[in-house]
Amino acid sequence: MNHFYRRFIENGKALARSQGLQWDLPVDTDGNVPKPARWDLAALSGLVTPPYFWHSSLAYYANALETLNVLRDEQHLEPIAMQPLSTHWRDYYQAILLNELLVKRNKPGHALVNIGRPLRIIATCAEAEEPWELTPATIQRAYNVALGVGSSGKLAANIAMIVRTLIDGLHIADRSPLSKFCTAYADQQAADEKVSNLKRANNTYRQTKKVRTELSDRKGAAKLPDETAFWELIRIVFTEQPKTFVDAIRFSQIKLAIASGFRIGENTLLPVDWAQWHEHLAEDGSSAESKGGISRSLSIRHFAEKQAEDVGTEGIVLFENIQHVPTIFENLILDALGEAERLTRPLRERLRFQVSTSRLLPELPPDALAPAWDIYSRLSGSLWFASPPLPENLISKYRNTFDPVYLDEMRRLQSYQVPIHGVSASCMKYLNKLPITVRMANGAPFIGSVDWKNGYIRVAEAEAMIRREMPTKLPDTAPFLLRDGGRLSPAELMFLMPIRALIEERNGGILDVNRYFAVGRASNLDLQVHLGGGANNIFSRYGQTDEDRALRVNTHSLRHLQNAELFRLGVADTIITKRFNRRSVAQSYVYDHRSLAEDLAHIDLPSGAESMAPRAQETLQMIMAKKIRGPIVEEFLDIQQRLGDEEAFRYLSAEADGLHATPFGFCVNSFTVDPCPKHLECYDCRHLTRSGIPEEQERLEQLKHRMIDVVNVIETSPPEARNIGWQNQLAHARSRLESLEKILATAPMEHPFPEGKDLYRSVEEKSGVSILDTPKIWSPE
Repeated sequence: MNHFYRRFIENGKALARSQGLQWDLPVDTDGNVPKPARWDLAALSGLVTPPYFWHSSLAYYANALETLNVLRDEQHLEPIAMQPLSTHWRDYYQAILLNELLVKRNKPGHALVNIGRPLRIIATCAEAEEPWELTPATIQRAYNVALGVGSSGKLAANIAMIVRTLIDGLHIADRSPLSKFCTAYADQQAADEKVSNLKRANNTYRQTKKVRTELSDRKGAAKLPDETAFWELIRIVFTEQPKTFVDAIRFSQIKLAIASGFRIGENTLLPVDWAQWHEHLAEDGSSAESKGGISRSLSIRHFAEKQAEDVGTEGIVLFENIQHVPTIFENLILDALGEAERLTRPLRERLRFQVSTSRLLPELPPDALAPAWDIYSRLSGSLWFASPPLPENLISKYRNTFDPVYLDEMRRLQSYQVPIHGVSASCMKYLNKLPITVRMANGAPFIGSVDWKNGYIRVAEAEAMIRREMPTKLPDTAPFLLRDGGRLSPAELMFLMPIRALIEERNGGILDVNRYFAVGRASNLDLQVHLGGGANNIFSRYGQTDEDRALRVNTHSLRHLQNAELFRLGVADTIITKRFNRRSVAQSYVYDHRSLAEDLAHIDLPSGAESMAPRAQETLQMIMAKKIRGPIVEEFLDIQQRLGDEEAFRYLSAEADGLHATPFGFCVNSFTVDPCPKHLECYDCRHLTRSGIPEEQERLEQLKHRMIDVVNVIETSPPEARNIGWQNQLAHARSRLESLEKILATAPMEHPFPEGKDLYRSVEEKSGVSILDTPKIWSPE
């Protein structure tokens, strides 16, 4: 054991003591931590639950163990059974979790999934090796096991990150550095390519310059929503009638995401009193509209995520901010959130009542006897508790409007039917499963069979049973901490939903939201699943064709889309940064997906360049963006440094009259006086720059295949035709083919032949046979 490991564990134990946590947790034979001893990581981070995050396992990672045993079988080794981690691995794992949560202030989901899971895979593959004894073979084994477990490459990439930052970075292993051994076995090369692609995508996501050289058309296009999926989503949420109550709420959430670009957590935690109107006045006190401005504007009050100020003394706090709404989106936002507020009003009233009374069924006295079918309706959300079915005309009216008045009418008709026809079969089946005493009207319990039509349940007993038997359906009543020290009740959030309301699916979209007891706030996972991750998502339910129903949208891609559109429209990066609650302008450029042409369109030319010809201005923009290079560019920069902008602009107007597109790429040169003597023969010219245009790539591929055919024809010619001319033809064709391959292998905006010839120069200039051919030196005179 080295002192780096020992010190890290000591720090972890000190963190545990400061939080009153038990360090040496009990485990069963499979490594599971008993419920009473588990660490509540959400509470440890100061997060409001649900969702819950538990430190519940100190065992080998089961999925990794299965893949590891396949490898061991190939090596004729005995399989390894599920078992707890060794004491030292447990200590290391727990210290890592606490470091992520309490020191780095990362969220528990990240700590468990992105950090804890890869670490447990390494521990699984380590077998008898302790953390400080890790060997290159173990690291490579863990990396390859992760390749076999994950399909996207993310898990293996996380393994490499863990080794680099938490093992090598903290000097835990005696044999560090070990990260270079995160390599694939020979039979895992295809899976490893996914890791490489993922790393490449992540790098381009963060490094603008690298994006420019790797993407052919638009930067980071993979981060934007698929065009077909996006427009299908627009069609669905703006033209389709929601089939269920919760889908109607999701439609409003999606409209907000499209118009605002909020992070998903900012979307789901939107307060119900979101609207803030601003009156704008001129200096003289009159309306700004009278001076040609805007007199009134709307902004959205919300809670911004990823802020420096969102961590308080008690944990994570909500940081309030506003986002101004563009005028073109005002009606959209007002309509969408107005509809969401109307839909969730019954849920909000109930949740407020539950919070204020600390009761689950607060509208009923605790000692009252309520009809059993009434308790069934409140617990399940079902309105079909009498034997006759629900009236179709009322169902149709409710589906069209989601007006709670129709729910009350359906419930009133059903309650009239109970004394006459009795309760429904589904009601009896549900009540029979409840571990609760059913009583007669006088309060005495039924002996033997129950007359459900005349059965009653004591309200206090029903509430106790719910808390005991239905913990996952309890309402969300825990308040959020605010940055100013206050508390925010979940009832004051906009997007409330019934919790686990499966009855809505079974009853054709009918849920008694007026009385359903389980009310909670919308979750991030719900929106992610119903837009992208789930088989039964928005697209599968509302798509018109099989192709439409197979579409998916990443919720965060909508944020990328709006960012890119604002950049494309020329909005200042400072305004974009403020709109999306970022700490620095640099963060906004991560979301910049403009094409090269769109990027250049918003490069401001310096003073004095307005008089230049349009094509010369375009060339200047390319130079300012550092997208082209060559002799003329170098000469321009030299003149600009020695003689100033004005002379440099004069030179550029005269010598570089534009940006020329060729089938091979871009060429920056002056064709005003002389045409290029090698026009469309750019096979070894230093002026050539790849453009990144997809059509260019296709043309070059076609040209390459044609040149291959030419080479084949020459090579297969009869021996008697192979004279000196044949050799010259073959050398010429092979030279052209080699140049095409170099061009195709060159990234966009790079030079295929940086040390190549200047084919533009005339023969006379190259030979220098006359004094008139001496290269001219630019002079302002």
